[in-house]
Amino acid sequence: MSSILVALRRLRDDRVPGIGLALLVLATATVFGVAPRLIDRVGDDALHGVVAGAAPFTRNVALIQEQVLPAEPGDPLRQVENRGDELDSQIPDSVRALVASRQTVIDSARFQIQGDTPDPSFIRFRIQPGALERVHFVSGAAPTAATEQVLMPEDLRHLLAQEDPPSTAPVNLPVLQTAISAEAAHAVGLKTGDLVYLGFDDHDTLAVQQHGVVATRITGIFEVNDPEDPFWYGDQSINHIGIRSPGGDAKYLDVGSIVAVEAYDGLLHSGGAFGTPIRITWRHFIDPDRLASPLLDNLIVDLRRLETTFPQSSLTRATADLTAMQSGLLPLLVAHTARWASASAVLTVVAIGPAAVAFAALALVASIAARRRRPTIALVRGRGATLGQIVRAVVLEGSVIAIPALGLAILFSILLIPVGSTRATILAASLVAAVTIGLLIATALPGIRLASRAARDDEGPPRGITPRRLVFDVLVILAAAAGAYLLRERGVRGASSTGTLSRADPLIAAVPALAGIAAGLTAIRLVPLPLRALGRLAARGRGLIVLLALRRAIFGGTTAAVVVVLLATASIGAFSSAALVHLDRLSQAASWQQVGAPIRVSAAVGPLPVALDPGSKTPLTLPGVRSAAGLYLTQIPIGPRNLRIQFVAIDAGPYAGIVGGTAGDPGIPPELLAAQVPDGVVPILVSSALADRIDGAPLGKVEELIIEGYHYQVMPIATRATFPTLDPDATFAVASRQQLRSIHPEAQMTASVALLDAPDADLAAIRAAVTPLAVTATVETRSANAQAFTDSPVTAAIVVGIAVAALIAAVYAALAVTAALALAGAARATEVAHLRMIGLSRRDALGLAIVEHGPTIVLAFAAGVALGLGLFALLEPGLGLDAIVGSRITVPLTADPVQIAMIATGVFVIAAIGIGLAAWMQRRGAAVLALRRGFE
Repeated sequence: MSSILVALRRLRDDRVPGIGLALLVLATATVFGVAPRLIDRVGDDALHGVVAGAAPFTRNVALIQEQVLPAEPGDPLRQVENRGDELDSQIPDSVRALVASRQTVIDSARFQIQGDTPDPSFIRFRIQPGALERVHFVSGAAPTAATEQVLMPEDLRHLLAQEDPPSTAPVNLPVLQTAISAEAAHAVGLKTGDLVYLGFDDHDTLAVQQHGVVATRITGIFEVNDPEDPFWYGDQSINHIGIRSPGGDAKYLDVGSIVAVEAYDGLLHSGGAFGTPIRITWRHFIDPDRLASPLLDNLIVDLRRLETTFPQSSLTRATADLTAMQSGLLPLLVAHTARWASASAVLTVVAIGPAAVAFAALALVASIAARRRRPTIALVRGRGATLGQIVRAVVLEGSVIAIPALGLAILFSILLIPVGSTRATILAASLVAAVTIGLLIATALPGIRLASRAARDDEGPPRGITPRRLVFDVLVILAAAAGAYLLRERGVRGASSTGTLSRADPLIAAVPALAGIAAGLTAIRLVPLPLRALGRLAARGRGLIVLLALRRAIFGGTTAAVVVVLLATASIGAFSSAALVHLDRLSQAASWQQVGAPIRVSAAVGPLPVALDPGSKTPLTLPGVRSAAGLYLTQIPIGPRNLRIQFVAIDAGPYAGIVGGTAGDPGIPPELLAAQVPDGVVPILVSSALADRIDGAPLGKVEELIIEGYHYQVMPIATRATFPTLDPDATFAVASRQQLRSIHPEAQMTASVALLDAPDADLAAIRAAVTPLAVTATVETRSANAQAFTDSPVTAAIVVGIAVAALIAAVYAALAVTAALALAGAARATEVAHLRMIGLSRRDALGLAIVEHGPTIVLAFAAGVALGLGLFALLEPGLGLDAIVGSRITVPLTADPVQIAMIATGVFVIAAIGIGLAAWMQRRGAAVLALRRGFE
């Protein structure tokens, strides 16, 4: 009981260190408590951002049926809505809980406009409740359900089902009122009030083998108020015309039109009278904010179950008995899960380093408190207190300090981030409190063992390395080496008996921090060696400052702590910098891999028009284009077993000039750059997988290929893992289009892709020039592709997470180093007081501190940067960065000199503050008191 009372009195009398330790525990426990909640919040925000940024067709769920549901008087769509409710009941609860609203869209069959139009034109009627309220009419008025009858012209009788004998009776047609967009009216040549006759389009799945004539009157011409309104579901078929290319330069124009909801029965009659169903789509709008990352695994399972209930519309046709689904939500969430798993693994690796530095700071502050209470412990021990009594007193002292701070930390964590796992917060914050109490006990034990020594000494005599300590150091180094091997081989997520773990393995993720500790221990053992050499050189001189400072550094008690903390901080900074630089380089390389050039023009289907083919006889004239290369892509068999591969014929010379020296340079062999092949054998570049396969195309072996019916002799001369514009996993062969044409000049091989070297500023002008020539072609830029990765929520989470982790590590490093150097300064106060009696100036005292700690700081920084960069180079294959980028592109590892300079500045600023405080503390010793105590 007396030891406990002594502990409580010690807390009362020595309040400042206790309050300081309590504040540190509060701050650290709050950081640890906030961390799991912040991870959940960031994970949710990244998930919400990915889903919200996806196209409506991708992120939402649409159920489709093709049938006829009759209209109800007074409520035409009642049966349609009831049928939608029946289908919704089959959706799993977890998916249904995400739906914010449901929208019904009814589409008719596609009809061909009869009469003169600039191009063959087609129209499809749509009923979409709420659509007419989101457009404004530039001509005419909105359609209604008004009925009108017209007599069908005789010249359209051939569209009816043929009878034997042919009927000559007049045919009355009901007229369906509709409205079309201004763009469609201009393209097709229609105006308000026009009466249009329509025939079924045999190529539409809703109108196959149907015969009949439908009449419609254009009551109004409109423009959409806001094409980006989520109401439109990203579907622009009402606002813009659609263009289909049947081949060559021919094109078909598709027009979408709006019909009033009240005209539903008339719409049914226009097609239903001929046995033609309508397409009913129930669009379910997903609210991204209702998604939660911890529930994502269960949601993915339910979405897979949903796909078995409602097959994807691309795989099956909807009927009255079979409901099809149109949604990309499942693959979107699966891809995000893979990316976020890799991102969280990287963040886990990065976060463990600051956690280790935080515990080091706690250990140093606890050691300061232990040194201050060592005389009291010696006194209690001398008066007969047992070891158990002293330990219980220390536990009580630690509990009084840590428990209230723990409670406040948990409260602050919940208030700062209301959403998250409270259990994880309590466990993480409690870990800090438990470690603090353990550190107080561990730092008190040396005081107990040294109680028989003179309590008036500030420090015990230097001790050599004990066998126990040496064995411990060796075990840590071996564990770090084994962990590094596992991390490189298995990845951060490791593997279990059932496959890859879904989350980061904490033991494997701790490898970089463990390696930092091992490097620190090694540095502690090695740093004295160069210092001793410098000490011997200093001993030959006449000055005393350098000699004393180096002896302090060799035998002092705080050098090891400073080395470990600064080395860990520098290694964390270098590792984080390397990760950010590598991610940026990966994104740049992946954008080159996907786009292939600064600007790419791609045909939607088939080849590009000849006017857009850089390899045609007609020169390509597009604004701002400095150089252009055409790419012809097809699938062909190769090898003894006719293995099908992607075959690329590219304008090798121009393309080499476009990508030369960039991150996307595939290193086209010089053999492909020649204009002709004298021996008739065309050299080709093949994928590594193709060259290594038994049934593939090995290097140096002549193969025969058939391209567009022409025979070619080719020989693989080099391999590449990937090639721009192709999937990274593709098995491919690449040849020069000029060389192939030199063998068979009559071969077309029209390019389907044009790769352009042009500035992004000319993108709009290039699109404007491409659209009249190929209305369905897409024009994209490499920089936009790279920027999309940079702007993605997952990338933002990684960048912010690494920055926050580095900042926390720097703050705790500053605290730890300042505490360690302040402790050293206080311990040297008596010695400096003695030296001042014999003439030591204040400048000399500052020089003493600088020389004592300066070499170790420089060595710690150099070793830390080398360790951080080396660890990243070693462990990069296991970090899963390629999953974050979405491409298995290999890029060289590099370091950013600016970022390394910033790390150096931070380390030396921290050290300068600590050295200044140490110099101030060691000047506080009073000369008279030092003389009374005598020299050591």
